[in-house]
Amino acid sequence: MNSLSCKLNLPLGPSLRDPSLEADLQARLDDGHRLYVVGDVHGHLATFRALLHRLNLTPEDRVVCLGDMIDRGPDSAGLVDLLRSHPQVICLKGNHEQMAVQSVQMDGTFEAWQPWMKRGGKSTYASYIVQAEGDLWQAKQTMVDDFIWLDNLPTQIVLDHIRLVHAGYDPRMPLDMQGEKELLWIRKEWFQHEGAVDPARTVFFGHTTTTKLGDAAGEVARSETLLFDGRPAWVGVDVGAYNHVSPGLVAMDVSTFRVVKQPTLRCDRWFERINTRKSTKKNAVWKGEENLREAEVARSFGLKALASRAKKARTSTLRAQRELEEVGVVFPPQAHHDQTMGGYRIFKRAAQRAKEATLPRGPTGFRVYPKTGTMRQGTGVKGRRLTGVS
Repeated sequence: MNSLSCKLNLPLGPSLRDPSLEADLQARLDDGHRLYVVGDVHGHLATFRALLHRLNLTPEDRVVCLGDMIDRGPDSAGLVDLLRSHPQVICLKGNHEQMAVQSVQMDGTFEAWQPWMKRGGKSTYASYIVQAEGDLWQAKQTMVDDFIWLDNLPTQIVLDHIRLVHAGYDPRMPLDMQGEKELLWIRKEWFQHEGAVDPARTVFFGHTTTTKLGDAAGEVARSETLLFDGRPAWVGVDVGAYNHVSPGLVAMDVSTFRVVKQPTLRCDRWFERINTRKSTKKNAVWKGEENLREAEVARSFGLKALASRAKKARTSTLRAQRELEEVGVVFPPQAHHDQTMGGYRIFKRAAQRAKEATLPRGPTGFRVYPKTGTMRQGTGVKGRRLTGVS
């Protein structure tokens, strides 16, 4: 286990493939339709939506997410909901999904698995609480349902000329004998291998950001080893949705190797905020000591996010009420929910408006200009003159 990136005591099973899915994807490629692969999305829902929009998909095109759809980012719950309902998106299991499903107990209940919570799971847990409007029971029920779906995802897709997998393959083992331990967790033993593990197929994978593969941040990494037809032996497409240098997502066409880039949207850039909490661990470093390790929604398990949402809603309601009152809408002073149901009455205030019209109009604003000459009599501030009274 130490030769791989997984050092957890996980029940890692065999590889899982879907023959009907593979046959469908191969038929679409043979008919000339497009098949895109996307690296680790990690809960960046808004950025992933923007990427799908950029692809301009036809009804016959397909997109394959290469695992690690959840954790770290601000809205894993919303992303899983989109993935389960989108007819053109296919998902593979990643190591973060493998950790998350350990929270589902044998009796179907949910109990957060602590090693997962320490590795980005807090943001996922909190996003489900926010989605359920603070209803913890409903959040757990939804997580159990979604995590069972994640657990049944295939771990690899093998077509005529390509292999799709989350982490890679162990070059020391036969391909048909490798399971979740290798396909979901391997790192250096895979991409530092000079030869091709499959002479007939290019391997597309995520898991390891391309900055670790020797390429610049935000760029797709390609193996220097070429197959007999000139294609690279492998292609890494996890450019890092939160890499601090050039964050974003990319989609690559497996037939033409065309790359479509989508920078991480501003609303998803949680990693640029500063973490003011001090770490209790010695020499604790993750992209700089002061940066967050996961989205802010993880704080207080989404309760702060819910409180902030409620505050914004109250502010918007009061602002709208003031604007309505300015045009003559008068709200009942004691409006009970069972009697008014949020209703209002409109009164004609002609007398009040006529009275206001007779009052002299007072100053509504001031502009302060820097004084260019000597101080004049009547100025209220030394070196400045108050003008622009309207």
